[in-house]
Amino acid sequence: VLVSTCEDWPAISRWYWNLCRPRMAPCDELRRVVAELVRGRPDERARADALFTFVSQQIRYLGITAESEAPGYEPHDVTLTLQQRHGVCRDKAALLAAMAIEASLHGYPVLIHAGPRLDPDVPMPLFNHAIAAIRFSDGTTSLMDPTDEATREWLPPYLGNRSYLLATPQGEPLRTSPVSPAVSNLVRIV
Repeated sequence: VLVSTCEDWPAISRWYWNLCRPRMAPCDELRRVVAELVRGRPDERARADALFTFVSQQIRYLGITAESEAPGYEPHDVTLTLQQRHGVCRDKAALLAAMAIEASLHGYPVLIHAGPRLDPDVPMPLFNHAIAAIRFSDGTTSLMDPTDEATREWLPPYLGNRSYLLATPQGEPLRTSPVSPAVSNLVRIV
């Protein structure tokens, strides 16, 4: 039996947006870094890829937390994450979303459950990982996990078919992440 006091999934989406948004305020250094990364890249996906590569490879994943409010959910200020060049998943996700916004893209923090899918009828904030998303002008949304420093894949296959919640001001429903197509994972043995 699952019981929840949460109104619905969009309410949780708005809650997480409101928790993250004040921490995503850009500083001069963030503006400078973003301008350098997107210079000469008019295409949205090329800009997104440059930002993803920077956050995944230049900001170390460091599993140390020191917050007193909303531990496990609230990111540190993106300015601090950028200056220290390290953070946990929610710090890297907030930084990538803030950099996307600065690059005139629609960036959002995302809560994802790296385990069995959540029950869509019982809204609960039982997520155990944070990633980012960019909604492109063609209406598509791409999920991005910048915690792996050695990948160029935006979303690793192990996060496919997982429950996730985009954090937006208007609120979003619970969704399921896309599955990596089998053709992308073929191995040839000779």
